[in-house]
Amino acid sequence: MEYVQRLLMRLFLILVIMFAVENGCNGCWEKERFALLQIKDSINFPNGTSLPSWEKDDYLDCCQWERVECHPITGRVIKLSLNRTRDWFFELPTRDRLSQDFYWHLNASVLLPFESLQSLHLYGNQLRGFVGNEGSQGESGILNELEVLDLSGNWLINDSIWSFVGELSSIKTLNLKHNAGLYGAVRNLTNLGRIENLFMDGVNILNEFLGSIRFMTSIQVLSLRGCAHDGILPITGLCELKTLREVDISSVWFLDDQKTTTGFGGTLPWCLVNLTSLQLLDITSNYFTGNIARSPLINLTSLEYLAISNNDFEIPISFKSFFNHSKLKFIESLNNTLLEEEDFLATFPSFQLIGLRLSNSEHGGITRSFPHFLYHQNDLKMVELSQIGFSGKFPNWLFDNNARMETLLLSGNSLGGPLLLPSHHMIKLLVLVISNNHLKGFIPYKIGSSFPSLEFLNMSTNYFEGDIPFSLGDMTALTELDLSNNRLSGVIPVHLAMGCGLLRVLKLSNNNLKGPILPSLNNLTRLDILYSDNNGFTEIPPNLSLSNLQWLSVGSNQLVGKIPAMIGSMQLSVLVMSANHLEGPIPMEFCQLKYLEFLDLSENNITGGIPSCFNSSDIVSIRLSKNRLHGPFPMAFQDLPLAELDLSYNQFSGNIPTWIGSLSNLMVLLLQNNAFAGNIPNELCHLSNLALIDLSFNNLFGSITPCISNIEFNGIPEKFFDYGFGYFQASSFRDLRMVLKGEENQYETYWIYRAPEEVEFETKGMTLTYKGTVLHLFSGINLSHNRLSGPIPHEIGNLIHIKVLNLSRNNLTGTIPATFSNLKNIESLDLSYNHLYGKIPSELTELSFLAVFNLSYNNLSGRMPPRVNQFGIFESNSYIGNPLLCGEPLPMKCNAAYSPPSTPRAAINGSEEDSRFSDMDVFYVSFAGSYVAVVLAIVAILFINPYWRRAWFHLVEVSLISSYYFVVDNLVCPVRGFLWK
Repeated sequence: MEYVQRLLMRLFLILVIMFAVENGCNGCWEKERFALLQIKDSINFPNGTSLPSWEKDDYLDCCQWERVECHPITGRVIKLSLNRTRDWFFELPTRDRLSQDFYWHLNASVLLPFESLQSLHLYGNQLRGFVGNEGSQGESGILNELEVLDLSGNWLINDSIWSFVGELSSIKTLNLKHNAGLYGAVRNLTNLGRIENLFMDGVNILNEFLGSIRFMTSIQVLSLRGCAHDGILPITGLCELKTLREVDISSVWFLDDQKTTTGFGGTLPWCLVNLTSLQLLDITSNYFTGNIARSPLINLTSLEYLAISNNDFEIPISFKSFFNHSKLKFIESLNNTLLEEEDFLATFPSFQLIGLRLSNSEHGGITRSFPHFLYHQNDLKMVELSQIGFSGKFPNWLFDNNARMETLLLSGNSLGGPLLLPSHHMIKLLVLVISNNHLKGFIPYKIGSSFPSLEFLNMSTNYFEGDIPFSLGDMTALTELDLSNNRLSGVIPVHLAMGCGLLRVLKLSNNNLKGPILPSLNNLTRLDILYSDNNGFTEIPPNLSLSNLQWLSVGSNQLVGKIPAMIGSMQLSVLVMSANHLEGPIPMEFCQLKYLEFLDLSENNITGGIPSCFNSSDIVSIRLSKNRLHGPFPMAFQDLPLAELDLSYNQFSGNIPTWIGSLSNLMVLLLQNNAFAGNIPNELCHLSNLALIDLSFNNLFGSITPCISNIEFNGIPEKFFDYGFGYFQASSFRDLRMVLKGEENQYETYWIYRAPEEVEFETKGMTLTYKGTVLHLFSGINLSHNRLSGPIPHEIGNLIHIKVLNLSRNNLTGTIPATFSNLKNIESLDLSYNHLYGKIPSELTELSFLAVFNLSYNNLSGRMPPRVNQFGIFESNSYIGNPLLCGEPLPMKCNAAYSPPSTPRAAINGSEEDSRFSDMDVFYVSFAGSYVAVVLAIVAILFINPYWRRAWFHLVEVSLISSYYFVVDNLVCPVRGFLWK
């Protein structure tokens, strides 16, 4: 009997193979090959080149084509992976072509031949929907075997997709992530009861959909991460899905840790206790409230993965309410409020965690002890306990109890004393972050052998002192090392530079290190980023070879000599060498820095001009202030995509060129303390993105162009700070789910974009430095200390966003424009040392943010504005040098009959002394009168007294004779002698 069964089985296999050979084409079915070619034609609009291996030749086996997988026996196509294959980017859509060519409407009838297709992936193809399948699906059995359908990252609309999916009789996994066209309620949900896994992240769904998912009676995985909704968690449908194993309703936070406005809120509904099969719950970045010890979470004992970060929860730090959750493997609660709770030493948790991430949103300087349950965990792989305030010694017992630990993050606590090493080598540890603590003493010299596999080590912002241990060179897998903000001294060990050949990021800022910035003998061929600023480094080795370096920051050191020419051979994006003692010209080799985005050579002794070949097409910021550069405005900067240009405190001269108006991206222009002359070009008005302009302490003359009001001066956009970069590598949040499932843990590198944001600007009577996000709110104009003349354009009053306006120490005339009352956001207004006359407009009292106000040394007259609002804080020194002003806070009182002069006094020159404000007309008249009186008095005396008259004529005669012989002896005779010879 068994023999007969085997024989029948063999015969069956032979028939199947013969059937496949008869109907296929070299292992591929002809009708499926033809259908694939139709899909290719549909994908390649209008002349794309995707899927080059899909050819029409009859002898080609379509099972060997890229992105196609066939059954090994039948030859039927069972999987199509067509993610990002449509060449929609070959021809950017115009407005009239948008609905025709840009979007893709796939003809569903082309899918009819794929009777065995089990998996179809169409991610990222601008798919709008399906056409040509109405009324035929049920009869033809389209895609009856399809179990997995990935349509994420497209532009699907409700009517098309749900009518298509509703006819797929075997569908189990449906991925509709990031389809902006899906919104509102979903039709035909009653036909989707077979779906087990539904992913709709980032879709604009409403609560009608969430309330209707009760029809998905087989669903096990539901992911609605980052969806738009009205903020109330619908419990009608969700709590009925007792088959659910994984639920993700998290929202999305931005890099600056600001919550979105679309998160769910309120307390967790108690009906969640019905989800008795729930293993994974992710509700991060919402607005849920309440104490989790008194929430339905304590009844979900099947939970393995609990992520509740970035809410408004209260979290008892002992976690004793979860001690009965024996299956719990991972807890994440970042940025909630941790509560102190009595910790019973006699009770032990039933769970053994793999991952634990905690931080406190309200640290407030509170110091805590580590929770007792941590001492009983022996399987931890990933631990983050940051910004909590844990005190005491370094917890090396975490290493001793968890030999397989891979990640430990303890930043932002109050740990003190020396760094304690584990009693055994931590060969699994990949990430160690102990920054922002109070650790002190020497870094253990055996640290390299204790953590031989480390890839990421951050010990910054502590009190470590002494030399850098050479054993760090034993960490051959190290990719990032951060020792910044400590008290380290000595030189960088050669063994570190030779042994850490995989190092990509090295941060040594703010220490007391000396010698060369890197040993000339090194193996750092992969180094991308080097921070060495604020140390005592004295040398950049001339033979230093760092061909992959993208970021070099060596500012505020003791570097001397010329700028090394070999820097031009690097692939730098950011170069900071400010505040050193560098001298000589900018090397011509800088013209090779084609990828440079940020250049800071300020505060050195650099001389000469700017190389004319300097033409980095990516450069965003140039800072060359406080050097001895000279010459005209650099032509090399023309047509660059600059957002910031700082040439201040140099010796540049000549006119500001008219082509400056072509720098359309410019937001910061600092040219103060140079020798620029001429008029302010009207082309500056073309710089619509400008937020800061400082042209003070130059020799500019002419009038202020009224078109400057065309610039909004609306501050610097936050994206301006996004061109810098820095690594942060740590265990990925999503990868920890892989740990939970027993898969290999992965580590990712995150790029955190932050530019060196700092700008000096003279305001409020002093030069201030504006940093960080303050610049996003700041805007200003400084034209002081020039020779500008004419009236102040009343159009400047349209600059409603400006914070600082300084027009002092010029030759401006006319009255103060009443339109200045529109400067609602201004904080500093300085019009001092000009020739302004007339009254102070009373409308200025409406400026509620004004903190600095200076009108001193003008020709203003009349009554002072009432001391209301901000004007109540300004004292007499804001108006000194205007003798015709009266009223508080000035000493001169105004009487009822007081009337100011109808015309201004004579113009005064630009002297800064008080004498410049004397009445010059009176001075000239009195001087002429005195001169005439003296002459007449002498004539009268000589006429009356003969003796004095004879003495006077004798004195004149002697003086004439002496002058004659002086000329003859010293001029005439030598000339005659020279000519005679």
